[in-house]
Amino acid sequence: MTEVKSGSSKNKWIALIAMSLGVFMALLDVTVVNVALPTMAVDFNTTFSNLQWVLNAYTIVFASILLIVSKLGDMYGRKKIFMISMVIFVVASAINGLATSLPVLIAGRALQAIGGAGLNSLSMALVASNFEGKSRGTGMGILGSVIGLSTASGPLVGGYLVETFGWPSIFFVNVPIGIIAFALSWKYVKETPSYGKGQKIDFLGMLLSGAGLFTLVYGLIEKNNTLTGAGQIPVLWGGCWPELFCWLSLF
Repeated sequence: MTEVKSGSSKNKWIALIAMSLGVFMALLDVTVVNVALPTMAVDFNTTFSNLQWVLNAYTIVFASILLIVSKLGDMYGRKKIFMISMVIFVVASAINGLATSLPVLIAGRALQAIGGAGLNSLSMALVASNFEGKSRGTGMGILGSVIGLSTASGPLVGGYLVETFGWPSIFFVNVPIGIIAFALSWKYVKETPSYGKGQKIDFLGMLLSGAGLFTLVYGLIEKNNTLTGAGQIPVLWGGCWPELFCWLSLF
């Protein structure tokens, strides 16, 4: 991959644009889908309860793998994992825009969340490694502003795109932005050293935390869709996973 000399003042700001575009897309897609749900319900001929999984698939997967993606960045290089995450996010966005059924869209959202988690978790670390001295604080501040803007502007951006171009456009818009961000990252973002190449990934911890979050959210959703107490069982299971994780960590 192309490395950038640390003394280049211009390049680091272009690198910041690339990282800002990545994190903007990842966090925008947390809220941008909300305004498209009524249109999706008509196109897929389904209920809002089923469409909740278009939102929840992204949120659950996104939160579940943030730590593991950060670890991969430490092991193999943050720029490398950041760019792989960008590719995953863009490909998944295209899949979502082309989806003709709800299961495909939900699966695409889960895949998109994997890329989004990498973009979000590694962007701040890359800013820290690409900037030095006083400019580092400026870079962090700009990225923080982008993070706030992305979550706040989701409904506004989504509403305009859905009204003007239809709901697939909220996903297709990520494709050209992602390609630009990828090209800028390739050329201008500095790679970080691989600090923990010999370390192992805690797959058990990842599995337990992801399973706990999944069952908890699933139970909270389904308990409103059933007349019995069966929907509360996953909530109870979700509360048990952290205790199981702590117990296994002792051995």
